[in-house]
Amino acid sequence: MPKDRVRANNPALPGVTRRAALAAPLVLLPRNTFASADSPILSLFREHERLRIRHNDEEDSEAEDLIFEEMQAVERHMMALPSLTAADFAAKVICDTCRGGLFSDWKTGALWVEARALTGCSL
Repeated sequence: MPKDRVRANNPALPGVTRRAALAAPLVLLPRNTFASADSPILSLFREHERLRIRHNDEEDSEAEDLIFEEMQAVERHMMALPSLTAADFAAKVICDTCRGGLFSDWKTGALWVEARALTGCSL
C-alpha cells in the first residue's frame, strides 16, 4: 500500500473507520477565537484581576478605596473597547457581573448593549 494512503483500520485510531472519519462533522473556528496575549481587553482584565486581589488583601480602608477607584477606571476603559474575540467578551462578562454576582441594566449596561449588537438582539 502506498504511504500516502490511509489504512481502513488504522491502529492509531481503533474503531474509527475511514467512512466514519469522513462522515464526522468538521469543526471550523473563527480566526480570533482564542485568547491573545496582545488583546487590549485581556491586558486590562489581567490588571483588573491584579487590583481585585490587592483590594481583597488590603486592610486599610483609605487604601482600599483608592484601589477600588483604580479598578473602576480600568473596568470603564475595558468596557468601552469593542470585543475582538470570545475571550475579550468573556473578560467583560466577568468584570461587568462582579464575577457572576451582579448584573448591569439590560437596556443601558455596556455589556448588554454589546451583546445585543453582536447577536442582533433587540430591546
